[in-house]
Amino acid sequence: MRDCGASHKPWRGPVAKILIWGGLSLLLFGGFMVYPYRSSRLTDVPATPTTAPSLAALSTTTREPTTSTSAVSVVPTLAHTPTLAATATALPAVPDRIVIPAIDLDAPVVPVTWAVVEVDGQEQPMWNLPETRAAGWHETSAPLGVPGNTVLNGHNTTYGEVFRDLYTLEEGDEIVVYAGEVAYTYAVTETLILPEAGQPIEVRIENARYIQPTEDERLTLVTCHPYGSLRNRLIVIARPVEH
Repeated sequence: MRDCGASHKPWRGPVAKILIWGGLSLLLFGGFMVYPYRSSRLTDVPATPTTAPSLAALSTTTREPTTSTSAVSVVPTLAHTPTLAATATALPAVPDRIVIPAIDLDAPVVPVTWAVVEVDGQEQPMWNLPETRAAGWHETSAPLGVPGNTVLNGHNTTYGEVFRDLYTLEEGDEIVVYAGEVAYTYAVTETLILPEAGQPIEVRIENARYIQPTEDERLTLVTCHPYGSLRNRLIVIARPVEH
């Protein structure tokens, strides 16, 4: 078969060489231009892992806090999941013992509730008192060690007379209240004797403000006064001692 191209188009040989060399030059130029971009950007991107992270890696993973006011948040991994022992420390510190060295008092503390009773023909809430030698913790009052009013009441005449000598406390006397093995120490700052029996309901409501919640951390002890009488309320207020 006759080769028509070779005999009739002699210009194709030089043109082909020019195109080939031109293409090679463009490839080389393009490679030099692309290399710096790839070496400075793309090679820093880690490859997608083909296997899951190990438990050791997960246990040290942390996350930045989402706000400036919140505590540092941690990814809930195996290492940071609270254990039973850890969560127990976050439970409210419920008082179970009171010690007042100045009056030689060492007695248990038990939670107490309130009930609605009729006084002078009017119904009003009144806190129960322990029917034993113990102080009663108002269960709706604050636990120990947090802002709020921790309220303890007790008899001064019957059932062991746990708060009989409370009226002798002076400013600065220490009161130690325990929650388990943890001790919370307070110092007396105020002692108040408030008329109660036979007083109008408005007066009794005003007296009750001392057992209401507060924004500051305090301990409030309540009993009757004087010995053998319900005539007055004795209020002892103490505040935390910083050690």
